[in-house]
Amino acid sequence: MIHTKGTKLLIVSFLVIPVLHLLVFSYIPIISNIALSFTNYNGVNPPQWVGLKNYQRLFTDPQYLQLFKNCLWYMVVAIPQLIFAFILAVFVNGKFRGINFFKGVLIVPYLLNGVIISTIFIIFFNNSGTLNSILKALGLGSLAQQWLHNLRLVNPAIASISIWRYYGLNFLMFFGGLQAISSELYEAAAIDGCTKWQEIRYISIPSILNILFINVLLSISGSIQVFEIPYIMLNGANGTATPVIQIQQSAFAENRVGFASALSIVVFIIVVLAVGLQRLLDKKESIIDG
Repeated sequence: MIHTKGTKLLIVSFLVIPVLHLLVFSYIPIISNIALSFTNYNGVNPPQWVGLKNYQRLFTDPQYLQLFKNCLWYMVVAIPQLIFAFILAVFVNGKFRGINFFKGVLIVPYLLNGVIISTIFIIFFNNSGTLNSILKALGLGSLAQQWLHNLRLVNPAIASISIWRYYGLNFLMFFGGLQAISSELYEAAAIDGCTKWQEIRYISIPSILNILFINVLLSISGSIQVFEIPYIMLNGANGTATPVIQIQQSAFAENRVGFASALSIVVFIIVVLAVGLQRLLDKKESIIDG
């Protein structure tokens, strides 16, 4: 196909706005943020070059190392979250009446606004809330306590909200992968006398291994970016602060823009690595399928 000068000019003109958008709102801010991470800047006075001091403080001060330790709780709860979602997907795989309605119900928590979710679980974890009421009804009143004020339990309590919020999304991904498996494989396994567990172990799990790995990477990426739930529920208090909450507090409340930039760069690198691994896996999967 021969392109005239007018056609080429039209193509270039359509590319100008997207390219400018990327430069102005993505690449230039990232480069500026990298530069600010090596400075002492309060957002008003001119930045003062401090080299790697912001990064040195970030990786040596226990206060900031704790931010990343808090993120580990969100990674830990991803394990039961993925297991439950997979079991549910296996259970409903195949013929199931009302499956579309069932999938719609499961995805509702993922679609809810963070403010709504925070309100629900503030009531749930309250001293006179749902969880303590259930424990007392079961005769386990001795276990009832102020979950959001116990420094040992507050992080796992808040992190556990992710199980309820995201298992529906994981279920849909697993269910889609299981639906793509040929029914002939299961029929052949049934003829050979395989049990349901053997079908799951030798057919289902190997077939959706890439989807499982993608879900794990999404959990890692999501855990390092946690913000709205601990921020809305406790404003990062009681040791629940995460790197993104600290970025917000350092930049806007404490006017330490340089340090906030350094922390944001670290978070950015971790997320990019997780997303990069996910894309690499998708590419390999496409090559295999092709």
